[in-house]
Amino acid sequence: MSVPLKDIILYAVTLFVFLSVFLLVQHEIRAAWQLRRGIDNGTKYPGFESLRDKFLKRPEMSRPVSPVKPPPGSISVPPAGGIIFKDHKPEEIIHEINEKELEYAREREAAKEEVGEKEVEIEEKELELTEQDQKEEEQQYPKEQKGLLMCNGSRVDSEIIYWKVVPGDRTYESPITPHHADHHDKYLTFEYDAGGWNNVRMGMECLLVIAHAMGRTLVVPPQQHLYLLGVNHQDKGDEKPHDEMGFEDFFDLDLLRSHQGLHIMHMEEFLAKEGVSGGLHGELPPHNSSEAWGAGLWHYLKKVSDVRPIWAGKYVAFPAQAGGDFEFSQAHIKTNETLQQRMKAFGGDRSPVFYDKTLQEAHHMHFPADPEYRLLQHHYAFAFFADHAMQSFYRRFVRDFMRYKDEIQCAGHRLVQAVREEARAVAPHFHGDYYALHIRRGDFQFKDVKISAQEIVDNLHYPNGTAMIPVGAMVYISTDDPDGLCKNCLVQRKPCNTYASPKPPGCPEDTSWKAFIKAGWKIRFLRDFERKGVLSDVNPNTIGMVESIVCSRATLFAGTYFSTFTGYIHRLRGYHGLGESTYYHHKKFLMNLQMKKSVGHGFSREWRAGW
Repeated sequence: MSVPLKDIILYAVTLFVFLSVFLLVQHEIRAAWQLRRGIDNGTKYPGFESLRDKFLKRPEMSRPVSPVKPPPGSISVPPAGGIIFKDHKPEEIIHEINEKELEYAREREAAKEEVGEKEVEIEEKELELTEQDQKEEEQQYPKEQKGLLMCNGSRVDSEIIYWKVVPGDRTYESPITPHHADHHDKYLTFEYDAGGWNNVRMGMECLLVIAHAMGRTLVVPPQQHLYLLGVNHQDKGDEKPHDEMGFEDFFDLDLLRSHQGLHIMHMEEFLAKEGVSGGLHGELPPHNSSEAWGAGLWHYLKKVSDVRPIWAGKYVAFPAQAGGDFEFSQAHIKTNETLQQRMKAFGGDRSPVFYDKTLQEAHHMHFPADPEYRLLQHHYAFAFFADHAMQSFYRRFVRDFMRYKDEIQCAGHRLVQAVREEARAVAPHFHGDYYALHIRRGDFQFKDVKISAQEIVDNLHYPNGTAMIPVGAMVYISTDDPDGLCKNCLVQRKPCNTYASPKPPGCPEDTSWKAFIKAGWKIRFLRDFERKGVLSDVNPNTIGMVESIVCSRATLFAGTYFSTFTGYIHRLRGYHGLGESTYYHHKKFLMNLQMKKSVGHGFSREWRAGW
């Protein structure tokens, strides 16, 4: 008896549907079981596979790309010495900004002091969330929880934790771009800033925000020689000691990759996928290798990129959502008075760059480290979003995901505990509370704020004359001059010890810390705790980050104006709710952080808008 053809087809379709449903249910049960097992085992990011594991599983990436003879006209391999820097003499290095930027910064600060109360009130009104906005945010994120810190495989409930877990944030995608459809074919590459670490960090925060907003894959550069971070070290997993540092030495790449709206890859993976395959205008990387490095790599990326934005001194304005031709221009702003006010307050005297279809469709966007491409400003003052909720999200995004990795945070946790223990021993009446100062000397180019210990003692008083740091308190001093000699201090490129008295500004007559002791303070330096073995296993290049954590938890902190290290401590203290007990120890800038104005731009200080 023959079976009709239509019955055979019906039977086959039924069987196919049944098997599909069975496999789908089986997959969901297994995923749920794995997720539950990850939670039970205390996995840091349950159900999340590390970047390294995924990277090694890629067959095309687990095999090294053999160098071949470069074709005619291609870029040569970088020299053995790695990145080529300009031939500066040590005393000529200026790692913050150049003289033109310095003069502009000083003029801008002077202008700020003359800003009228009316203009300040306008800025406050337009930039701060309204009461209704706050209620809507509270309804949208009702169960914000304290973040997680893992030290040596165990969860630690520490006072240093400022980051939070906000429902909905981890899955948030930028509404501006068709993100998941395009991220695999849109890239953002960059070079590390040539300045000090906090200048590097500021630039990377800006790039992280715009990469997410644009729906681009952020490509992490390889390790290199970073200014002032060249101590030879061998971290866990390193085959041999080295002095190069990079993105992953400071930030948790797995944490960033766990964000569903952000996509990140290593430079090696990018070059394997786009470079050696000829996907970058047919140009091959140096030696046709995915392991290109140094000056040769940077020159190659500049050559093959589609867009190299010159956005130094400007800000980027993003629309609320993608629409047709990304309509967001001066014409659109003229019809929206509220938007005009917000952009005026946000941008100040800067001009906006409007994110448009041309920028969106570029395959490869690259940010070199040359001065005209430099992003020496804070992320919350660089990227403007027409949607106020997006502006708030990106502040949380940097706070909760672009934070120092747990190894650094755990070292900070140990040091804070040790400092509090010392405070209880030497200043028992303060019950473990301590005060902190950041005193920048050395090659710092802003000579006016390099002052003596006595001047700092004299300056640190409230308007009513009360001392900010009481007699008998323990004071933690973070400085590049723990010996109190100012031996690397320069004025007009000449060492301070070559000047006779009276010495010029920037060369304190008395370089010692004796005035602090005379004021009745119990002073302590990093080395006092290093001798006790508190940081014996810490990469020496991350000590500055660890010290910033200690300063962020002090009862009161006073830092050095113009220093981006002090600036970041101010932001960390803002995250902790301690922003208003943060000051500068120079008389001119003492109460600068208590001014009503809540947002500004440039590198010289941080603002309340950041938290």
